[in-house]
Amino acid sequence: IGLQPLEFTDCITDSPSFREKLHQHEKELDKTSQQIKRLVKEVKDLLNAAKNLSKAQRTLSDTLQNFSFECIGTSQTDDELVISKSLAEFGRLIGSIEDERDRMMERTHEQIIIPLERFRKEHIGGVKEGKKKFEKQTAKFCQSQERYLNLSTKKQDAAYLKEADATLDMEERHFFQASLQYVFLLQEVQERKKFEFVETLLSFMFGWLTFYHQGHEVAEDFKPYMKELQFRIQKTRENFNETRDKTESLMKKTLETKLRQTVSNLLIDLEGYLLLMEKKAFGAAWTKQYCTYHRDTKEFIMVPYNQMTGKSNTTERMILASCVRRMSDSIEKRFCFDLTSADRPGIIYTLQALSELDRQQWMDIMDGKEPVSASPSPKTEEWQLDEVGMHFVNKCIEVLESRGLEEQGLYRVVGVSSKVAKLLSMGLDRRKYDKLNLDDTSEWESKTITSALKTYLRNLPEPLLTYRYHSSFISAAKQETLGERVSDVHTLVYRIPQQNISLLDMLIKHLTNVASHADKNLMTISNLGVCFGPTLLRPEEETVAAIMDIKFCNVVVEILIEHYAKVKETL
Repeated sequence: IGLQPLEFTDCITDSPSFREKLHQHEKELDKTSQQIKRLVKEVKDLLNAAKNLSKAQRTLSDTLQNFSFECIGTSQTDDELVISKSLAEFGRLIGSIEDERDRMMERTHEQIIIPLERFRKEHIGGVKEGKKKFEKQTAKFCQSQERYLNLSTKKQDAAYLKEADATLDMEERHFFQASLQYVFLLQEVQERKKFEFVETLLSFMFGWLTFYHQGHEVAEDFKPYMKELQFRIQKTRENFNETRDKTESLMKKTLETKLRQTVSNLLIDLEGYLLLMEKKAFGAAWTKQYCTYHRDTKEFIMVPYNQMTGKSNTTERMILASCVRRMSDSIEKRFCFDLTSADRPGIIYTLQALSELDRQQWMDIMDGKEPVSASPSPKTEEWQLDEVGMHFVNKCIEVLESRGLEEQGLYRVVGVSSKVAKLLSMGLDRRKYDKLNLDDTSEWESKTITSALKTYLRNLPEPLLTYRYHSSFISAAKQETLGERVSDVHTLVYRIPQQNISLLDMLIKHLTNVASHADKNLMTISNLGVCFGPTLLRPEEETVAAIMDIKFCNVVVEILIEHYAKVKETL
């Protein structure tokens, strides 16, 4: 099982389990850093110790074969599996030709040592700098929060409290920014090492072979594997670039959502930090608790935990009986409310929220007296999968197949947004759609038509392969053998609505024609999978885990195109 994805939403709650996930990622990164450091040292030994060359080669070969790194997610694509095993292949090659080598490599320092050290310093080192900033902001935020929550309404005037509110908001924003950026850097370097690190070693392998007596023969034998590996690395890099943009966008959305303090998603469960008042002989003490409330079962869970110490004691659970806001004149602390337990009658738990809005959120989900109404979110523009839409897609495909199949970058080159919007407006207008004429190449370029077609598919109420079978298609793409994948995709296609099947048949048949002209348009099946995977199989909820599965969406589209004849049996 690989590393668990770090969700940006977990940065907001900052739960103990989130911190544990962070530690797992940090541990894996430290392991990778140490392995890279060791690898660099061994290559230097080859340069500086010619008389121990044979021994150093064996050591390096063993290190490569034993080198391992974890990838995010529970499953990997064929490309990632080949990449993850490539270091072992390199090691076996080195071992097989060790006895035939007669002189030391040249230019090894520039080919491997500098790039690997740069990877450690720039990428892994950048994550460590992000960790320092994250820990610093954690300390500042927790300290500011403690000072803020200890302010007394009886001893401070309103202006001072307002200033304190603003100060805490700023510290909270800086903390969230540092946390989100740190999580982003962690996941980025974990993904980046799959291609950038291995590609450095791949370049090193090319250089190594040229300095053997029989290097040419060995290189000829190994060249097909290396070319395939280079192709797979490039595909993985493209997947990385696509998922990185989407992940960064999700990160920004997460921060914006928190800053707007939206509560529309807090309808079932709520979790976060609260301070519990514990009565002592000479007053009261307030302890920080990470609390979780499940609305359907009314179960309230408290875990004593402080981000500064990282220590957690026993967990306390209870079934909620009531939630009542504490009047400000009845207690010195602000933002307080009382809870009673159904299974412990007579005991009152006094809790302090982190802000007035935070208290309102807790009272709302606990059916307290101060509910928060959520404002509806604006709807994005959607089109329907109907006769008009089918006609529009068919018209676009007819024009593209008549004049655009050999254009380079078909479906990858983006059209001018204003022209795309105009085409969509005309082509999806029920009063005008049957009169649409796309023959004017100066007005309707191929890139305008392809962009409009993709935009229409992307803005359907649900993707063409449906939300219902989204996880099933992903599972099909994760099957061990190609035969199992094709069979499962074949079965699933048969289950989607008939209208979806009709449009899918039209589209995949067209994409098969596009791929057959890849020598001219450069749009291979793999490239078309990248273009249409996220469009035909977009997730219902955008999460980091869903973004990491985009590569499997691409695999599904590749199967549909490459095995169109078999899949067509159900279309």
